[in-house]
Amino acid sequence: MYRLAIFCLILLMAAAASQAAPGLPEGFPAERDARIPSPAEVIGFEPGQRHPRVDQIVRYFEVLAEATDRVRIEVTGQSHDGRPLLLAYFGSPERLANLEDLRAGRQAASRAGEGPPVVWLGYSVHGDEASGASAAMVTAWYLAASESAEAQAWRDDVLVIMEPVLNPDGLDRFAHWVNMHRGQHPSADPVDREHREAWPRGRTNYYWFDLNRDWLPLVHPESRARIANYHRWRPHVVTDHHEMGHLTSYFFQPGVPERANPLQPARNVELTEQLAVYHAAALDAAGEPYFTQERFDDYYVGKGSTYPDLTGGVGILFEQGSTRGHLMRTPFGLRSFADAVANQVRTSLSTIRGSHDLGDELIAYQAAFFREQRQAAQRGSNSGWLLGDGGDPGRAHRLLEVLLQHDIQVRPVTTTVTIEGREHAPGSAWALPADQDHYLLLRSIFSEPTELAMDTFYDVSAWPLQRSFGLPLARVNRLPAMAQALSAPPSRTAASIPEQAVAWVIPWDQYGAAPTLAALLADDLRIQAATRPLTITTAEGPRALKRGSLVIHPAIQPVEPTDLRRRLLALAERHGIEVLAATDGLTTAGPDLGSPSLPMLTTPRVAMLTGEGLRPNHAGYIWHWFDTRLEQPLTRIDWWRLGIGFEPGRQGALDGLTHLILPDGDYNALPPAVHNQIEAFVHGGGHLIAARSASRFVEGLAFDWNFSGEPPERERPQQRPYGDHESDVARELIGGSALRVFLDASHPLAFGYPDGEIATFRRGAHRLQGTTNPYAEPGRYAEDPLLAGYLSAENHTRLAGTPALAATRVGPGLVIRMADDFLFRGYWLGTERLFANAVFFSSLISETRLPE
Repeated sequence: MYRLAIFCLILLMAAAASQAAPGLPEGFPAERDARIPSPAEVIGFEPGQRHPRVDQIVRYFEVLAEATDRVRIEVTGQSHDGRPLLLAYFGSPERLANLEDLRAGRQAASRAGEGPPVVWLGYSVHGDEASGASAAMVTAWYLAASESAEAQAWRDDVLVIMEPVLNPDGLDRFAHWVNMHRGQHPSADPVDREHREAWPRGRTNYYWFDLNRDWLPLVHPESRARIANYHRWRPHVVTDHHEMGHLTSYFFQPGVPERANPLQPARNVELTEQLAVYHAAALDAAGEPYFTQERFDDYYVGKGSTYPDLTGGVGILFEQGSTRGHLMRTPFGLRSFADAVANQVRTSLSTIRGSHDLGDELIAYQAAFFREQRQAAQRGSNSGWLLGDGGDPGRAHRLLEVLLQHDIQVRPVTTTVTIEGREHAPGSAWALPADQDHYLLLRSIFSEPTELAMDTFYDVSAWPLQRSFGLPLARVNRLPAMAQALSAPPSRTAASIPEQAVAWVIPWDQYGAAPTLAALLADDLRIQAATRPLTITTAEGPRALKRGSLVIHPAIQPVEPTDLRRRLLALAERHGIEVLAATDGLTTAGPDLGSPSLPMLTTPRVAMLTGEGLRPNHAGYIWHWFDTRLEQPLTRIDWWRLGIGFEPGRQGALDGLTHLILPDGDYNALPPAVHNQIEAFVHGGGHLIAARSASRFVEGLAFDWNFSGEPPERERPQQRPYGDHESDVARELIGGSALRVFLDASHPLAFGYPDGEIATFRRGAHRLQGTTNPYAEPGRYAEDPLLAGYLSAENHTRLAGTPALAATRVGPGLVIRMADDFLFRGYWLGTERLFANAVFFSSLISETRLPE
């Protein structure tokens, strides 16, 4: 019986292999190398029948590479959750045998106009847009096994690089969900549980970030691994296979013409349109409907289809109408997962077909691109940019890492330079010459547009990295003396701490100060924070310190002074901070080190609400910051748990916490029991941090607000054409702009910002209500707030001069309202300290009420 079962299994798998997988040309698999296994022979089912796990996909590519010398694979890294990040190469055996030499010479070849054409196929950067990952296996089988004349020509003439799964952690979450809920007779009803994945869903990565926005900031290992190989290979064509809502058909670029990035070369658009002819032919032959110039744009450089356009390639976005499972009822009829996979396969092959036919044009375009960028830089009035560390080497180190990962030339300055009115000595300033291959990318990432030709954006409208990192930058007509270009960020100076000190002092305006404080408090050490400026005495002389500076007296700690020093030295090394040794408890200016003006800090015990209705992205930014930046745990509580067994006078799930964070989301659906427990938490002495739309929610809770007046009502609009509704709505949204905020540097929430001005990243049109307390709003938008991006005239008026950050005492408790996302996408480092202040310094905020 056992042998019979095995025999039957072999017959079944052979039968599956004899049928063409979704989307492949007629005649295949008859015209194939039968020694090369199909996906079904390895994973046990035909792509499109079920959703494969990442380990199954990886195993198929391993088997494929073992079976033929037409395929090579590399593991380029690991995801946050330890899943392998894979690249697969397809070509003739002769070409793949010479792969290392080809890679080593690709940058020179890209400038010289030498081939072969390199096509990079990328799939499923959003884990719940899973048809791409299954299509990757089918496409790989065809490229490896097909004996057709066309496939052989592709292998001879083109190098195909494939990234089968851009987001392995999200894909596995989604695959588990839909496979778990798939019946033997799958439901096509869009409201079926299979199609309604539970929060936070599989779209995002491990920390709930959207990886298709991470091509620029490079926060995550998936993106860093990809971009390193991208710049080694400089592909001519890059695809980005997605899914969209089930009510739609299939999309491929060029996209909305009016919303293209203004730096995108005209020839790039022409080549995109030429390749579109091949996609249209493939889908027409299959009778599949599609569209090309609506909905999607090519504007934000941090997306997978736009980044190549500004770095020498041609990026193409594909969007398949989704099944969000195995079978979906759509306006176009029943759509199976196999149908979705088939279209992704068709456009994968049409991309290779078009790139093969247009190979000479693509190669010539790339060479001209790099040549013209250098010529444009030489013609321009500016020679480049000067970047300074602004007194915080930690943030500068992080930005230099990002720039170097983008293959941007960075050269240390060897003489003192002035940047934005501040002198920077050698070691604290760097030059970014305009005359380099990626001049166009440099222009994009440092651009601060305030007048834009369009007013509708699929994503953000600006992304100036100098603003996000809070560092000084200047365009210059002439570059100063420079050293050789960096190959890696400069090494940090080894930490050094004197053997003895009356007190150790850590300036708060350092990027590494917050994780250092978190670690010290977790060690149950006694840490003071200066609420007034002071000047201490050190062996090197007097040192002036700003508010927020941390003071650690060795004599009052629960550990021996030598152990304390050893711990401080280890933290200084890890986080790149300066630790000062005060030689005297008396200061030369300001309060003494034992003054009441240096109160003891308490260890925060922090939780964040999660669950349906709240934004996974924003919650993920906060969790990621706690977990990877502060290196501390964050308790995540699904909001529905707050309503279980709640009784007045008891905090229930919030018992023992000092802080509760409410991320952005729709709080209208939360039941009254949840409202009541949040109110009880604050009235019982808890500190509530409400960000973005959550701040509007807490303004409606019973906290005895003294608002200074209701927001002005919008005027009744005049009659408008029905057809303009969509664009009118989009015009008033704030998809993402950098705004100027003025800070009260004396307030604990603004400690560490002595200049009193920062750039915050604004999304959404919500507006904080002002209060009658003149001391409760330490951050306010400037009267002319726009620094970069798009802001409609109405939103400009609504936000000008209004609160961006507010703190209100409610009895023993505290409510902190944040209008903006101070941890935006993990790279807006310039405002991270505002969030840290809310966590660590909220206990320093006193009741501020003028006498009657």
